[in-house]
Amino acid sequence: MGNDLESIIRQEIQENGPIPFSRYMEICLYHPEQGYYQRRPAVTGKTGDFFTAPHVHELFGHTVSAWIRAEAAKMGVEEMTLIELGPGNGQLAQDILDSWDSSGPSLSMILVEASDPGKKKLEARFRERPVRVLSPPQVDDVDPVIGVVIANEFFDALPLRIFENRDGIVHEVHVEVGEDSLEEVLFPAKDLPESYSFLLSDLHDGFRTEISPGWETWMEKVARVLEKGCLLVVDYGEFTDGLLVPWRMGGTMRCFHRHQVDADPYEAPGEKDITAHVNFSLIKEMGLSRGFSLRSYTTQSSFLIKGGILELIAQRMNRLGEREGMKLWLTVKNLVHDEGMGEIFKAMVLEKKTVQSPETSVQSDVNR
Repeated sequence: MGNDLESIIRQEIQENGPIPFSRYMEICLYHPEQGYYQRRPAVTGKTGDFFTAPHVHELFGHTVSAWIRAEAAKMGVEEMTLIELGPGNGQLAQDILDSWDSSGPSLSMILVEASDPGKKKLEARFRERPVRVLSPPQVDDVDPVIGVVIANEFFDALPLRIFENRDGIVHEVHVEVGEDSLEEVLFPAKDLPESYSFLLSDLHDGFRTEISPGWETWMEKVARVLEKGCLLVVDYGEFTDGLLVPWRMGGTMRCFHRHQVDADPYEAPGEKDITAHVNFSLIKEMGLSRGFSLRSYTTQSSFLIKGGILELIAQRMNRLGEREGMKLWLTVKNLVHDEGMGEIFKAMVLEKKTVQSPETSVQSDVNR
């Protein structure tokens, strides 16, 4: 019939009826004992199911480190706090710390990790560094900081509500027990936040789209804990008009397992990652309504190039021989190449100032 987690899901459905896909995804990824992120020893890198930018090469983290230092210089502060949401095994945090210029402002870190095993590994890894590792509920007790919040491939992994326009009526995907497997069933959508309204009103007949309630929850947390500074969101996604296109009629939800991609989240629940494109229009609007202004929205490639990654690559290649230098470039180019992660991933910077002025609330001229 399936694995232990499927039995847990089946029991909940049999007791309570069909569950929203968001609840199904929450169980698959975050069940305290059988969830994907709780029991998998490694989900990123060669031995995991997918790569994130920090695992491609350390120069990603070094470039982000330089960007944070530049932010500190702009604000004229001597102390910076970096909060990273969903740090994984801590590779990005490690690379930022290792490349931090000690002659400048001091840097302390808060890593927010939902997985208990992951939290323990991070605590061990950074035991001798200025790093605190917190669970998501503990963020609510953190005093407001001046610094930077980074969400690198974080928002895409939050449990998703999946909506479909069927004959002019917006429905929501639920999961029920079929004869031989778990199956989808549609019910008219209800309990829709007003923040979803402009997106769902644009949903064409027959189209699907995904929205995570967690996006708003975490934007609220970030707005509270960040007194002054920037939120950097790096993820695959688009503005709304880039998501509601014919070739994405079925939505963007997908699964990763052993570096293979598929679109069947009901096979082997808990064994693979479930994710979807981030709607940056919603992230932007949620930020603007909470005191942020949109500083920039661009591709990961453009963000890294503007941050100086090409200069870092050149410096590294000059210290290597021709053969090793070429190997370096072939590895790193995926971060900035327009056919790799560099174009697929987007980088949004939302800025928050201590004292709001009328200009702060003016929306960017970037189109939805």
